[in-house]
Amino acid sequence: MKIFRVKKLWHGRISLRDYVVEKQIKNNEPIKVLLNDEEMILSVRELEKRDSITKVQSKYNGLTYKLYDYVWSPKDKRQGELL
Repeated sequence: MKIFRVKKLWHGRISLRDYVVEKQIKNNEPIKVLLNDEEMILSVRELEKRDSITKVQSKYNGLTYKLYDYVWSPKDKRQGELL
């Protein structure tokens, strides 16, 4: 499981870059997203259900990539984890 840190929310959503998401889908692995002291796990099925897609051009090298948005719903800390 890949751990990915995000710095901010935008309208209750997090944005992940396309190449990160596509790699996890290809490897059939979920992503654990961390924001401050909260975490959320996105399964492969959830990764495939993108909320919205935005094309962005990099400030550094001019390449374009996509941002996939997902609704932020952190895991309840009181609930245990299934293994």
